[in-house]
Amino acid sequence: YQRRVRGESSGINAEYGELLISLVMSSELPRIREPAQMTSAYASVLPSYGSKRDPGKALLQTLGAPSTAVRDRKIPQDWNAAYNTHVRLSDKDKNKSETQRDASNRLIRDLDQRTKTKQAEINRQLQDRITTVSYWKQRLNTEHASICQEITNLNMSKQKTQQALAATELPTEVATNCLKNREGREAIDLVQDLVDDELINELNLLSEIQRLMQTRLLDTDNRLRNLNDCKNSLELDIRDKEECLRLDEHCYKLNNGSSGLQQVSQASIYEGNSQGRKSTVDDHENFSQKNLEQSEVARVMSVLQRELNDFSINKSNDELQKQSELVGAMFRQRLKELTDAKTGLDSQLEKTNQEISSVEDSLHQLREALRSKDGPMKVATTRFAVRSKRPNVEQTRDFVHGGLMNEINEISSSQEALKNQIACAEETLHRLMKNKERLQQDIAIKKKSIQIDEQQCLRLRKTLNWRGFRPAGM
Repeated sequence: YQRRVRGESSGINAEYGELLISLVMSSELPRIREPAQMTSAYASVLPSYGSKRDPGKALLQTLGAPSTAVRDRKIPQDWNAAYNTHVRLSDKDKNKSETQRDASNRLIRDLDQRTKTKQAEINRQLQDRITTVSYWKQRLNTEHASICQEITNLNMSKQKTQQALAATELPTEVATNCLKNREGREAIDLVQDLVDDELINELNLLSEIQRLMQTRLLDTDNRLRNLNDCKNSLELDIRDKEECLRLDEHCYKLNNGSSGLQQVSQASIYEGNSQGRKSTVDDHENFSQKNLEQSEVARVMSVLQRELNDFSINKSNDELQKQSELVGAMFRQRLKELTDAKTGLDSQLEKTNQEISSVEDSLHQLREALRSKDGPMKVATTRFAVRSKRPNVEQTRDFVHGGLMNEINEISSSQEALKNQIACAEETLHRLMKNKERLQQDIAIKKKSIQIDEQQCLRLRKTLNWRGFRPAGM
């Protein structure tokens, strides 16, 4: 850069020679600035001479500086031209400013009117939105009250079903105990009769009813869960509606003079709204309508479930009543058969006792008759023995001898006949005694069977209250 400046210095000397001479002669040399105040261009070409400088040498040194470092002199024409230019530009700027001010005033009025109109439109839209949200909130509240009532009704139906299920425990226990008690019958009375068959049918029916009630309870629990889910959805939707109404009503009450207003940048509004889920008006209405429809469907299904529970309870109760009456009829029929059989056995026992008494009397008479033959037999044999001692020829077979022989034979025959008859009578008496013993045993068995069926089973079944199976109010 210094070489370039030195090369240009020779050309500058010729151009400013006269000016330098005139300045030196007039002693009006310009005051050279201190090195600290010079520009970098001058500082690079001017040598440093300490705190005091030679003005001539400094001036000569400036000859090597650029031409822009020398102040230009202006002529009067330039001054007039500059003045006129400034006036003309000022008038032009003033006219532009007046035009701009008129346009600004019109813009202010137009924008103010547009702002007021838009604000009024927003207020109207807010009022419409408040009305719409209030309408949906009212529908949701109505449905919420209905579903809460339905939950209460279904809980009552569930309680009735639980009572019906619990009411089957006593009949099951009674029927089981009846079967166990009837196992205490003995001998021939331990039969698989119609009573046992109906008791088994009753147990099977009770088991089916218990399974049915358990199924109804499971279905009821599912309906309750569905109702509670719909209730929670409605409550959440209602809370959202209430919050929306609170915010929209607050926005509706705001005006330009409200306190607490603050300027919010559009970027912050966008960022705040982008965090939440956006939905259209149709989405909003469809969401609430879907909640309402789901709740209505859940209520209808709950009503059907309650009707099904009541139908199952009533039908089960009727079937159990019929089965209980049938079991009771079978018990009464069996008791009648047992009583008739016992009566017949008692009659037979009485006849047997009478026959035994008669046989005993007859046997006594036969024995007396047999004993009564001993005297005649002794007399006849004694006579025959005495006459056998007749001497010699006197011992003849006369008519007496023949008669005695016939008498002894007849008495012997009579004794044999009586003995045979006594043996037969004793055998008959023995059979009658055996029969009497069997009759007595059978009568005892019948008495025990009657006591089991009448005293244990029927008395136990009287504790059943089939009206209690159907819950109160049904």
